[in-house]
Amino acid sequence: MPRQLIIERTFPLVLGGSLPRLEICWEEWGDRSAPAERTVVVMPALSASSHVAASEENPEPGWWDGLVGPGKGIDTQHWRVISASILGSPYGSTSPMSTIPGAGKAWGCDFPQITPADQARLFAWLLDALAIERVHAVVGSSLGGMQALQFAAQFPRRLDRWISISATGKTTPGTVALRRVGRCAITTDPDWKDGRYTPGHGPVRGLAVARELGTITYRSRDEFNRRFQWDPDGEASARGLAFEVERYLEAHGRRFAHRFDANCYVLLSRCMDLMDLGAGFGNYAEGVKRISAPGFIVGVDRDMLIPVSEQQHLAHLLESLGRKVDFEVLSSEFGHDAFLKTDAWFGPRIAAFLSRE
Repeated sequence: MPRQLIIERTFPLVLGGSLPRLEICWEEWGDRSAPAERTVVVMPALSASSHVAASEENPEPGWWDGLVGPGKGIDTQHWRVISASILGSPYGSTSPMSTIPGAGKAWGCDFPQITPADQARLFAWLLDALAIERVHAVVGSSLGGMQALQFAAQFPRRLDRWISISATGKTTPGTVALRRVGRCAITTDPDWKDGRYTPGHGPVRGLAVARELGTITYRSRDEFNRRFQWDPDGEASARGLAFEVERYLEAHGRRFAHRFDANCYVLLSRCMDLMDLGAGFGNYAEGVKRISAPGFIVGVDRDMLIPVSEQQHLAHLLESLGRKVDFEVLSSEFGHDAFLKTDAWFGPRIAAFLSRE
């Protein structure tokens, strides 16, 4: 089961302010006595928890079971694998759902804004607590891939290599525009109440719509056109669910809204907007230059949220700076979510990169 680490020390934030203490919900797989050079850190995406894969302690399926486990892409027979619920998520690490020390109430909408750089530092603090000075690799997809990039930039001496999948080094306006609409669905829900809703009675309708929009950007038109019926088979009215794809989205959004927290979602959505390796430096290239370890960047050709051009730009920039970087493009109708759906493609490539001399 997940372990809870509490660090009674002020955690400073990139945009100013701080958290008076840090709670980290984390899990591990494989040989727990393995040395640092056989340790791989997996950094979750926005809606994922620390439960990357099933284990003896928790046999429930994990969100990356297809890639993490014995004989898989990240082989737990060889690697010690560590993951944690990310800063700001509702899965046990410090977030808007956490109690403010000494206040007797949850942070809620008063939680300070965080960035992927802050989230990457949570993993550094976890490794400090575990007395792990340097790891073999950090791996992440989507927001997790952003954290992997930030970790490689902030702590270049603490890793041998990194993998970033369907992520970006700097969020572009087109992506911000998509996420803004999702946040607006939440903040215009009457039950939002400026973020001061009663826990369990929040803006579930708005959160469900935000997740529906997110799901559309995570997949591709090709998949939807292949997967769902083209002709209406339900109530053919504006308020009805006339098409199969509508029913799918409605059910998906409803399930998500009852397991996630709206304040966490708004916080993490804006967090992704604020991804920028160049923040605080003269320009983007200066920030990217901090990355010295070899990397593996993967983009997906039908990723609506973070197009391949952004990963390609980062790969070319790293190469121009003399860094070693592998770059591959996966052709997949699953778009941004391909890292969850194409284990047969990712597994051998991740395994090869991790084991490369």
